[in-house]
Amino acid sequence: MAMVIKPKRKFTAGAPSTSDIVEGEIAINTADKKLYVRDNANNIIEIGGGGAGGSTTEVTQSSHGFAVKDAIRHNGTAWVKAQANAGTTLALGVVVVVTDSNNFTVAQSGRFELSSHGLTVGQWYYLSAASAGGLVTTEPTISQPIVYVEGSNHIFVYPYRPSNLLISGTSDIIPGDNRVTTAKIADDAVTQAKIADDAVGAAQLASSAVVTASIVDDAITSAKIADDAITSALIADDAITSALIADDAVVAAAIADNSIDIARLNVSDGSNGQALTTNGSGTLSFASVGTADGSISTAKLADDAVTSAKIADDAVTTALIADDAVTSAKLANSITMTGSLAAAQINGGTTTTVVSSNATATTGQNHFISSACTLTLPASPSLGDRVMVAVGNFTTAILGRNSKKIEGTAEDMTIDVARAGFTCVFTGDTYGWAIY
Repeated sequence: MAMVIKPKRKFTAGAPSTSDIVEGEIAINTADKKLYVRDNANNIIEIGGGGAGGSTTEVTQSSHGFAVKDAIRHNGTAWVKAQANAGTTLALGVVVVVTDSNNFTVAQSGRFELSSHGLTVGQWYYLSAASAGGLVTTEPTISQPIVYVEGSNHIFVYPYRPSNLLISGTSDIIPGDNRVTTAKIADDAVTQAKIADDAVGAAQLASSAVVTASIVDDAITSAKIADDAITSALIADDAITSALIADDAVVAAAIADNSIDIARLNVSDGSNGQALTTNGSGTLSFASVGTADGSISTAKLADDAVTSAKIADDAVTTALIADDAVTSAKLANSITMTGSLAAAQINGGTTTTVVSSNATATTGQNHFISSACTLTLPASPSLGDRVMVAVGNFTTAILGRNSKKIEGTAEDMTIDVARAGFTCVFTGDTYGWAIY
């Protein structure tokens, strides 16, 4: 059999008392056809039926400081007490429940139960102009009817924006939002003073509405002209002067065929068979071909045209010889060398050092160990550094690691093979010197 759950019930008119129901418990009055609940502040709240109820908002705001019956508004940041001293300060609602110092309920429109409100039954109340949050029975200059008292426990709360806001003592009406239509505006009533700055956008301008007379002199800047908007038809004859032509702007394609004549060049006409030359400083002149200084350029020389007979003695200097251009085939037999040659030059670019006692190796050099000793590798090698080593006819040489590993091991290497030869390559701190 199904279980039947019944709320607390009352069969006579009137709300239950706090002794009838506990916090959060629902009670139904069958005579009034109303539902009630008790909140955590011991208030009996009507939640439906009998025409009661309306728009409320439960608000959490630290230290709000409001009391029941305070008229309040939201300023965009927080709830504050309202005051009828300006249109922007009018009330949005009335506090009907104060749960605690941080929580309250605001009634914004509709019929609400407000026990022991202390207001006069049948009376209209208005937002006070003198006391923020207060209600008065005398209508202020800026009028908003907020509360009508229906009975000892019920009030009506009116919304923040009525359809019209009346100003006492005048016949003027301040229309509500969206109340001024086109039909309400007289012809020529909207003057320049009534138009806000930046209010007229492109959408408000009719096609062809901006005529020449409406454009201020020098008002059209380059930023207002679209790319490719200035065509040939818009440019007046002789309007483009030399000052308006950018450097290098006149390309060959823009010059008509046969349009550059002697009259366009800063030079006098030459004789038959002469060529136009320059002195290298911007001065042009006509001269016979091959006679003017500097007239034979590299482009004028055919490949292999300059033979040894055309090269003067001592004309080929060191600067004219490319690196590595002089090979052994270019050196004569039994050539006599003057001056000194570096050891690296004699040994294919690598110096060989003979080591007969303890020494430190040099990166990039050959080292021949001639007797028993220790050859220590460089202390701070770079990645890829090489040291070449060769030993004589003995087996007691030592290769010192100098804080770096050799073949991945943190130990010096004993060279125990006579007549050995190898290369040490630094591969990094992890593996150290690799032996090849």
